[in-house]
Amino acid sequence: MSNVPVIGTYVSEDNNFTFKISSADSSNGAIRGTYIASYSPVGQLTVEGTIASFAWVFNKGQGKDGVAPFTVAFGGSVRPEPGRAYCINDAWSAVYLPDNTILAEGSRSFVNQDGVAEVRSLGTKRFAIR
Repeated sequence: MSNVPVIGTYVSEDNNFTFKISSADSSNGAIRGTYIASYSPVGQLTVEGTIASFAWVFNKGQGKDGVAPFTVAFGGSVRPEPGRAYCINDAWSAVYLPDNTILAEGSRSFVNQDGVAEVRSLGTKRFAIR
């Protein structure tokens, strides 16, 4: 069992969300990769870069730290330039489990230049590596 999330592409059980981990740094908890939501008020949402963080605790059962389960937060925010016509933010609060799956609860906020303001739940989803 590694002390960082396994590198790979994690897909939600409904296939609507993808969390690709390209690198994970145990020294600062930063995860680089790609977040994709297949739907949003403005179509597919894709964000690349540092899109997540993780943190672990001392695991009494295994007698060490740096092992699953640990917490993960991931998602993405987009505000296109020029014009800043809208801003959308997806945020997932999650746990990375010993079987290399992620159990996550998501939310989305969206505002646009016409004054539309929305906050929605994305639900609780299990992400599995593919």
